[in-house]
Amino acid sequence: MKWKHLTRRITTSALALVTALTGAVVVAATPAYADGLANPSGTLTVECPGASAFVQVDWLGPNRVTVRWSLEDTGTTAGISPVLRIQAVDGDGTVAPMVFPSGDAWFVLRGGNGHSEVGLEADWNPGNMADLNHLKVKVQNGTTDQGIHCTESRNIFNWSRIAYNNAWSQEEKPYEWGGVGPNDYDCSGLTLWSYNQIPLFPGFGGVRTADSIYNWATSHTSPAKVYAKRVDRADAKVGDLFFYNTDGDAAIDHVDFYAGNNEAYGALNEDLGLAKHPMWSGVVGIYRILGVSTDG
Repeated sequence: MKWKHLTRRITTSALALVTALTGAVVVAATPAYADGLANPSGTLTVECPGASAFVQVDWLGPNRVTVRWSLEDTGTTAGISPVLRIQAVDGDGTVAPMVFPSGDAWFVLRGGNGHSEVGLEADWNPGNMADLNHLKVKVQNGTTDQGIHCTESRNIFNWSRIAYNNAWSQEEKPYEWGGVGPNDYDCSGLTLWSYNQIPLFPGFGGVRTADSIYNWATSHTSPAKVYAKRVDRADAKVGDLFFYNTDGDAAIDHVDFYAGNNEAYGALNEDLGLAKHPMWSGVVGIYRILGVSTDG
């Protein structure tokens, strides 16, 4: 069954586990959407005094996403309700709000301290935008009528899937050692070009080779406007970067994009050009490029 615009009330007695690292509420004996996404692309916590939201996103493409959210009343003030808004934003700043089951572009949590609610928006194509650059998640404690006691807003970015889509747009271009586009590419040149076309992407800070991109990824793992998350091969998602050492020396020799089904896509050599190919051996690391930021 495909769940859309779905929420479920969870009482305090039903709480089974509060995850220390993320604050996510995981509930026993409830539908799968309440337990969370099994392998999300990224997660985000947004909270202010009295209200806390936890969001999991699964980027399904450059303009499609599944969003699982939870909202909790963490305050003690009677009659004050947390409010959640989730908006999709493209590179030009166009905004498409998530519409909750009430028909509103916001969700109001009723019920008092300790009460929680979860919901799922599956395979969302917000406003038919071409490139879903990021989601803006806004939490406030108190409605306009009650008086707004606090507000917090954060963004989670869709770097990997947009970059992968950009790379595929260059499929007919030739391979050239040292090529950085837009006419020809080598493996790292295609990777960097694909990311650097994304609006609001802050860049990798002057890296150039597959080895330097890998070194950047291994040293930028803390959440920031742009950072890298190492993932296991079993959890790889389309668009993740695969790094290879094929000759046994100390340097990374090749980088390409995961294309799903144990295939990769990248700039290979003069004969094959830019193409999809079966996964090679020699993978030393898999990284997903993510980003979070706080509005201020």
